[in-house]
Amino acid sequence: MADISSITSLITSFRSETREEAITPEVLGALLQKIADLLGKAALQTDVSRLDNWRSDLGRIGYVLTSLTIGSDDRNNVYFTLGKANLSTGINQIANNSILIRQATTERAGVMRAQQVQDLNKCKSELSSCIASMNKVQEALVNFQKATQSLSLRISKNNIEIGNNAESIQVLQSDLKSVASQIKSLQTDIQKFATMKQATQMHIECIITDSTLVIQDAYRYIRQGLTPVIFRHSVRTSRKQEDENGVREYLPRRRGWNRFYDDRKISVNNGDEISFRLDKEGDPDNGKYFTKPNVLFSDCLAIIDPETQQLLEVRIYFGKRSFNILGINRHFRFAIGFYKKSKDYGPFQFGELRTNLAEFKVIARADRVDGSNNYKLTFNFSM
Repeated sequence: MADISSITSLITSFRSETREEAITPEVLGALLQKIADLLGKAALQTDVSRLDNWRSDLGRIGYVLTSLTIGSDDRNNVYFTLGKANLSTGINQIANNSILIRQATTERAGVMRAQQVQDLNKCKSELSSCIASMNKVQEALVNFQKATQSLSLRISKNNIEIGNNAESIQVLQSDLKSVASQIKSLQTDIQKFATMKQATQMHIECIITDSTLVIQDAYRYIRQGLTPVIFRHSVRTSRKQEDENGVREYLPRRRGWNRFYDDRKISVNNGDEISFRLDKEGDPDNGKYFTKPNVLFSDCLAIIDPETQQLLEVRIYFGKRSFNILGINRHFRFAIGFYKKSKDYGPFQFGELRTNLAEFKVIARADRVDGSNNYKLTFNFSM
């Protein structure tokens, strides 16, 4: 409310005039002008007060959102970029990649990773292959039905012509062999589909965080009764069980995913970090676990040139083969899965896996030190 005390004072002073000659147009005009000036000043002060209150309210609000755009993205993450303005100062700010959209898991919604899209496309392709195989089997069954009808007709004729029985039986045997082959192919496709379906029930991926291998929700799988197991992509030669003479024959070499040591080779902590047992030291039943990738390899072999006495190669063993890593980046493939033991004894079966195989790589390299025969080893995780 405007202060009118000054106006009241002027009016009171004007009323106190008793002399008739003191009340003139000039005096009255001056009085009215003073009243007008006071009213204008009071109105200006009221507007300024309101503006100050409004500015204080804006200052208490702080920042307001002015824009929301897609920021950077990669194979695993998507970010939002925020634009905001300060209501007190009017300064605009851009916060690049300030909001991370969380990733989708089996427990919550979110954005899909590039690897998950690839897995879905692969699953779709394999389903199409299975459907095509089933169509072939259906066609084979129709042919078998026709062959059976033809066989019935032949048998009826053979009741009259005994001499043709042998030929009809041979045709029947040929048809049965063809159908058996088709059924075997169908069983293979169904088993492949069942294995694929079982493996995609829980999808896992390896992530590298601060040079440490991490699998999201890995510790939760442990608490659910699943056991982690590590594989390496290598050449392996298995042996048969001993015969009555105590001899064990070697089977043909096989290249692919082979289980690496036993269940105790890998460990998972409550932070989903993966560590590996160091087999070169200590008791395997109470071994030491480390998160570094060099634990996955045995000692290296340095080869010296007999003529120059210079370091020629540094070889590292991987399965049945060894590789030179002197001045060379070698990529070695590993994978981790979780399985449910179907029994307390017996060999591991791939059908027991309850997740896919989450693949990762280890890059191994050896470099000479100061031109001498000494060398430095470097091991790093890679995807």
